[in-house]
Amino acid sequence: MIIVVDTNIVFSAILSPNGTICDLLFNSLNTFDFYTPTALLDELEHHHQKLLKKVSFILLFNILV
Repeated sequence: MIIVVDTNIVFSAILSPNGTICDLLFNSLNTFDFYTPTALLDELEHHHQKLLKKVSFILLFNILV
């Protein structure tokens, strides 16, 4: 099955590494064919500093809780 994944879905997976979307994306690679717009790379590059800060905060929070 082909699944088109947009930027919002990828960002959600990055920001919620223990979430359902992340689990589906990373544990279904042998089940589905994932496609994404080429603009995803531009969006990741544009927002990478903000994503790194948020992911770092999320990981630190999970360690402390």
